[in-house]
Amino acid sequence: MKINCYSQVKFCHSYSNARMKSVYAGFFPQDKKIQSGDLHDKNNDTINLALEKLSELNFSKSDIEKVARYGAVPVFKNGKEAIEFAKANSIPIIFGKVDQPDIHAQWVNDKNTIIINESYRFTKSPEIIYAISAAILHELGHAKDADGISSIQEEIDCLSLNALAFNEFKKQNPNITQSSNLPIISDGVELYSNLFMGNNQKALQERIKLKYGTLPVESPHHKANDFAKSVIQ
Repeated sequence: MKINCYSQVKFCHSYSNARMKSVYAGFFPQDKKIQSGDLHDKNNDTINLALEKLSELNFSKSDIEKVARYGAVPVFKNGKEAIEFAKANSIPIIFGKVDQPDIHAQWVNDKNTIIINESYRFTKSPEIIYAISAAILHELGHAKDADGISSIQEEIDCLSLNALAFNEFKKQNPNITQSSNLPIISDGVELYSNLFMGNNQKALQERIKLKYGTLPVESPHHKANDFAKSVIQ
């Protein structure tokens, strides 16, 4: 059984009413709901919003070029393609119990399911919605190869999706990084966005080695590029 973790975090909330009113402005849809088949509980606003944000997501050419410097091959061209893949393959995206309480989301290969940590079921914080959206994208990257095997190169490819997604979300809402003290931001999506979009190759190497250094360098659908090989040298 293959289980892939997007990020290990614990959520907390530390927002003033004024700050949240500002962040929420224009964020929540009024009448529009994503048409996502049976992927999730249609009455769950959290996954509803995360999928809606994902469906609208497009990556810029310059951002794709930046992650490619590190040998990353993004699994999807945009968020809509990822959702269409999930629908075509009947992949449920649900809240539930994960292996460890501080895991944000995981792909469970033998159940063909993406599980989002149950503790996030009622979250309304925009930055967390964005993080869940990026998590779903990451886990769908793991789901696409359907081989039940992970590797350093596969993690690089899927983590590049995190970086592409959150960097685009930051362009849409620059204030999202104001809550960077939250672990899901500071040690998750914001961290990978900064690493992949930045020029510090050593820092990215060290992070990948710390998190995924025990994995094989490549897997059947993810042939190792030079950067992935450099992680274990």
